[in-house]
Amino acid sequence: MYKYQHGGNVYFESCNGADFLDLSASFNPLGFPPGVEDAVRNEIRFCNRYPDYRSVLLRESIADYEKVPADWIFCGNGSSDLIFRLPLCLKPRKALIWTPTFSDYERSLKSFGTEIQYHKLEENQNFECDESIVTTVEKEPTDLIFLCNPNNPTGILTKREIIEKLLRYCRTTKTFVVVDECFIDFTEQADEVTVKPLLSEFDNLIILKAFTKIFALPGIRLGYSICNNKTLIDQLYYHGPDWAVSNLAQAAGMAALKNTETYLKQTVLFVKQERQYVQRELENLRYKIFDSQANYLFIKSPFGFDLKKELDKYRIRIRSFDRDSGLESGFYRLALSQHQHNTRLIETVQKITSEKNGGSTM
Repeated sequence: MYKYQHGGNVYFESCNGADFLDLSASFNPLGFPPGVEDAVRNEIRFCNRYPDYRSVLLRESIADYEKVPADWIFCGNGSSDLIFRLPLCLKPRKALIWTPTFSDYERSLKSFGTEIQYHKLEENQNFECDESIVTTVEKEPTDLIFLCNPNNPTGILTKREIIEKLLRYCRTTKTFVVVDECFIDFTEQADEVTVKPLLSEFDNLIILKAFTKIFALPGIRLGYSICNNKTLIDQLYYHGPDWAVSNLAQAAGMAALKNTETYLKQTVLFVKQERQYVQRELENLRYKIFDSQANYLFIKSPFGFDLKKELDKYRIRIRSFDRDSGLESGFYRLALSQHQHNTRLIETVQKITSEKNGGSTM
């Protein structure tokens, strides 16, 4: 049975989510870049014609931004569109994902009937991925691997060297490795950990990116993949509907990619400052905070109450996780927002924690 497992749906629920502070979905707190709104308005007059099904001008803009050839890029209706197209293209009998991670990898594989192998990331290792993932694949080879870097929901980064070692082995077994880098541009270490420098060497490497997160455009639905395997790119076009990227999405994407340097620097600095603030305040309340490098925090509560349900009473929404995510109860993900929103979150968590502990937060 289908179960919606993402954040960002509070506005459409019967609880009248209009005045909720929604921290269940993670987007750029600075909002979308200047010029996007005007670009969308200007493009509306062209909505009486089909979009360019190959997104030629948009791919050229992405190629300039990512410093890769345009013919390595495929654009889709958000990165989730690509996640669901890939099993249709690659027809994997067996695939590997680590846990916890983004739920769409598992759902896309199950929808194709793929057998799934799980590599468990351990709490006592800060949910970090080490070279043991290579050992896991060596023991039981697979056709397809999904990795998320930084991982969602933990925000933990994986070193490029580990992914490169995995790619080298997977090349011998003709295994494709998908690295989801949708949150990587929020990190200070993006240039050090992105696997883009490996694209030329490995035709079994696929990188996923999206305008959803870093450019705060979830409603536009625009994502893309990068790989040097032109046969696979042709299959991505074949195994999905034409016109997946609307005229409005293409216009918004090109506008978002103009003059990004200042916008991205401001984003990374702002997210770092707010992450440090929220982490410090929650640690003072005895919540365990993992070493996220993204625009969200992954936390574990030491208390017996359900923090998500309690925050809902104050009209603040966060994400919680259960056994289906490979986690025990008490784990939550908090999106970082504007400072006044983050302050409201902290003050409310302080109030809840104090009330549930007889007036003490210690």
